Amino acid sequence: MTALNRRALVGGLAASTLAFSVRAGTVTDTDVIIIGAGYAGISAARQLKALGIRAVILEARDRVGGRAFTDTQSLGRKFDKGPYWLHNKATNPVVPLAKAAGIELTESAYSNMVAFEDGAVLQAMTPAKFFAAGEALERKISSPFARLKDRSLGSTVPGTNLGQKYLRNMFAVEMGDDPDLVSLQGYYNLEAGEDLVPATGMGGLITSLSGGLDIRLNCPVSRIAWKEAHGVTAEGPFGRLTARKIIVTVSTGVLAKGAMRFDPALPLATQEAISNLPMGAFEKVGMMLSQPMPDLPEYALVNKYIEQGKYHSLLVTPDKQLVTALLPSPLSRELYAEGLPALHAFALELFKNVVGNRVNVAMTANSDWHRDPYAMGSYAYQKVGHAAARKGYSQPIEDRLFLTGEAADDPLALTVGGAWRHAQKTALRVSKALRAKAA
Repeated sequence: MTALNRRALVGGLAASTLAFSVRAGTVTDTDVIIIGAGYAGISAARQLKALGIRAVILEARDRVGGRAFTDTQSLGRKFDKGPYWLHNKATNPVVPLAKAAGIELTESAYSNMVAFEDGAVLQAMTPAKFFAAGEALERKISSPFARLKDRSLGSTVPGTNLGQKYLRNMFAVEMGDDPDLVSLQGYYNLEAGEDLVPATGMGGLITSLSGGLDIRLNCPVSRIAWKEAHGVTAEGPFGRLTARKIIVTVSTGVLAKGAMRFDPALPLATQEAISNLPMGAFEKVGMMLSQPMPDLPEYALVNKYIEQGKYHSLLVTPDKQLVTALLPSPLSRELYAEGLPALHAFALELFKNVVGNRVNVAMTANSDWHRDPYAMGSYAYQKVGHAAARKGYSQPIEDRLFLTGEAADDPLALTVGGAWRHAQKTALRVSKALRAKAA
């Protein structure tokens, strides 16, 4: 027997033993309830299944994926309204899974960025100049002494010169909100690297990874009782489901809204962590072109709007036929408040500033995460002075209730890679807690 096969056999025996010991003498419907069928929920369920632990996923929507949604209807092609990239391909745990599934992955890099002014390339801000400004900033604030006291990410780039203005723009697009609201220490705890784009879209990818799991759609949870004799109970329009443990993967925006009631209330430390992980409103407007424009760069920025502090980026798909305006808040919130015509008009104006009178937009579509009741925003950032909020949020609650997802404590936080990896770790913690209970 090879070492590989021997490890597989031992792992299988261990999983079978655990499943038997947990189930014996219980009256619960399942071992673990997972709330949310996004990347975190699917990751946790796959890990638990591999360990022989029963898990049921309760998903409020009529589909899997959560904020990872590839819309194939609005524009007649794949349009990722949520995550588009597999960030940091070197350490992203979803990358090898996509490769194993035979999904084509395309390189994506912010170095493929071009700034424009009235239809012409802005020579004052080339990619080389942009990255030189970034390196200068990195040298300035990367020392431990410079980061002894937390401050805002925006304070490091006050916008007094063109390079700083473009860095502020990048920070806003990355974090989904005004960099003046974001913790510098929290930002610099994140990993960064080269990205990949799956040909299936991020929604298609998560659908391919969800096979064989017990997923119950259209099951929003309204109440979680987590201190019952048997363990935990989830309730909603679907009825009630009981388990030993529960994993919650919904966004901090949903938790802060209070639509899901915890009985008893969450510990004050957890509530504080949630309040210090607000959701940005990173929204998208997709513009389908009537024909490809081969000369478009992957990323386009419009100088006059960056000068005005209207942060954005235009993302162009590899086939050069779908252009997506990436709009963080507060700009996105302001445009939505004016109405969808204003939102789409601004996206079109951005595109006009890149291509001039060659505009050939045939159809438009948009995301709306900050008003989606099952999202309440795009992804969570740490408030200034609360760089430890992700750690506080990720602490198990009496080994019964576990919070995970893109808001959790991982170097790839804010991304599907971070959600996947932290959820795997959470599932292993749940497995350990179940073993301790069964012993």
